[in-house]
Amino acid sequence: MLRKMVEICRAGGLGTGAAFLLCLGGCATIKPESRIREAGALVGERLGQKPDWLRDWDATAPVWEEGDELSVDDAVARALRNNRALRADLELIGQMEADRVQAGLWTNPSVGLAVMFPAGGGLAMLQGNGVPMVALQDLWLIPQRKRAAAARLQEAVLRVADRAVEVATEVRRVYAELQFTQRAVELMRDNILLADQSVQIIQARQSAGEATQVATNLARIRARRLQSDLIALEADYRSRQRDLLLLMGASRAADIWRVTAIHEHDFAVAEISDEQALLQTGIEQRLDLLAAGWSLQAAARQIVVARREVWPDVQVGVGFQREARARATGRPTLPARVGNASAQALADRAFGVAPMPFAPEVQPWQKQAREPEWTIGPMFEIELPIFDQNQAQIARAVHEYRQRRAEFEDRAQTITRDIRSGLVRHRQAREQIEFYRSSVVPEVQRNLELAQQSFVAGQEGLTVYLLAQEDVILTRLRVLEFMRDYLLIRADLERAVGGRLPEVAAAPTAAPSENTDEH
Repeated sequence: MLRKMVEICRAGGLGTGAAFLLCLGGCATIKPESRIREAGALVGERLGQKPDWLRDWDATAPVWEEGDELSVDDAVARALRNNRALRADLELIGQMEADRVQAGLWTNPSVGLAVMFPAGGGLAMLQGNGVPMVALQDLWLIPQRKRAAAARLQEAVLRVADRAVEVATEVRRVYAELQFTQRAVELMRDNILLADQSVQIIQARQSAGEATQVATNLARIRARRLQSDLIALEADYRSRQRDLLLLMGASRAADIWRVTAIHEHDFAVAEISDEQALLQTGIEQRLDLLAAGWSLQAAARQIVVARREVWPDVQVGVGFQREARARATGRPTLPARVGNASAQALADRAFGVAPMPFAPEVQPWQKQAREPEWTIGPMFEIELPIFDQNQAQIARAVHEYRQRRAEFEDRAQTITRDIRSGLVRHRQAREQIEFYRSSVVPEVQRNLELAQQSFVAGQEGLTVYLLAQEDVILTRLRVLEFMRDYLLIRADLERAVGGRLPEVAAAPTAAPSENTDEH
């Protein structure tokens, strides 16, 4: 391409130097597509889903039928493609690519021309540089500027990819909240059915004279309170649906879909025991840590640039000058001088004497002395770094480097803390789920069955029966809360390691009791 442009420039009548300078500027193109693909590839390695960011986001909202199931993988894929905040961050790559190209461009050459007009008229004086002045400082500044800009570009690629991992984590968190709320709504409806059955039983006993109106009112009030809790859960579910739609870049889409259902008795949990392996994975995979490393490199390059800016700024070119000339005073032209000389010769021959007084005094033609008219030679302009030796910018660059180094170390420390604390919380949530499913849930379920039998048989009062029912409700919701916490902690732990967790075997699930859904 460069050779073709040089040929075009030469064909247009430009000199070799001018053609070279013009072609240097003409070949500066900005094409961030390859770096955007690189960011997408990094996201694919961390999440298992590679977004195509070279295509525009979906302008139309997705269409779902009533009751369609939205999987978590589909939600993540839609968010990576259509999340507007993420697509806005993606433009940072193009900006840094433009800065990288700009860092490799030479300073524009300068041309000067001065015209001085004589007061009495005549030929004007010209002074200037015939060849554009070129700044030699670019020779030692451009390489370091390009390296610093390239480091900042790589930092931008990593930060955009890391931002995509953050968006995916947020999607998983909201999705886990939706799964919890969706199952909580189902449990609350089951509990309302139990409360309504209790009301019917107590009303029947009241008719038989075995219960009072107060007992009937207590059961009815309890059922109404459960109905109020159901309304709050359904509103929370709708609100979180809209949060997920916003993350997917489809806030105007319908919310008639459902998330993948979870159940407190067949929910698989996994154990993660190798802390050191997880820490090593986090240090290697965290894109924001890698971005902080490139930011540190860019700061180091900027110190070199600041120090080289102290070197004198030298400009080289070729200057010329044409001296001014006064207005002409009627000096005879060459034909006139030849004619005068011929007339004088004829007069001398005819009279043999000196020219007559009336004859013009004419000098014969002879070579005239010429004064210098044009001068040309090289020009140099050099800056004298006497007052400003760039001390402040060098000091600023050094402090920025130290700041980036501290930020890098802080990021590494934070990642280690997040992984270790996440493992503790992950282990606690898993143990709570297993403990409740294996020990607490069966006990409260059996206690409810005994309380119901005793109440029907008249051996226990209403209070004991209601407390047993309440205990079952709270226990099942408690297990569901542990499941929600487990999913949220797992999403945070995946974020802490920078992507997906290593494959681990899921713990066996406890078999549900035979009468799990009867009450």
